[in-house]
Amino acid sequence: MEIRDGLADDLGRLIDFMELVDHEFVPPLSLRPGGICERVSGTLAKVDSIFLIGESNGRVVGAVGYQKNWNGMEEVMREAYISFIAVHPGYRGQNIARLLDRALVQKLWSDGMTHINVTTWSTNPVAYRMYQQLGYVVSKILEDHRGPGVDPIYFRKSLK
Repeated sequence: MEIRDGLADDLGRLIDFMELVDHEFVPPLSLRPGGICERVSGTLAKVDSIFLIGESNGRVVGAVGYQKNWNGMEEVMREAYISFIAVHPGYRGQNIARLLDRALVQKLWSDGMTHINVTTWSTNPVAYRMYQQLGYVVSKILEDHRGPGVDPIYFRKSLK
């Protein structure tokens, strides 16, 4: 598998990939403001935002989208926020998320970032476990913020 920066030419492939895993997000990415197309095109257009794409035989098998100098809630210099991470259903169990995270850490460290932040929901135990296994720690939980039993969980990882 090769991991590389996403390019403007990847717009269609990233949209297709996000549509494939859309139903796994709560709420689905397609139902969030701007939907999938705006999310991908907006990330590709920003200077401090980018996707890392994992490819195998020309197929997108994983991707992580992130924004530098943002912690998910506000501008914070030298911190980054993961806005999207997913692995193709047919390629799970092959440590692709770990490889994407490792590539992201190396890239952000070389760019002078000190922390990575990411948010998931209490209704997504798979993501919760994955972030813990990747070395992220819970920094905040907003109980019932998205409805009864739906708690946003904020994770943080130090790059120091």
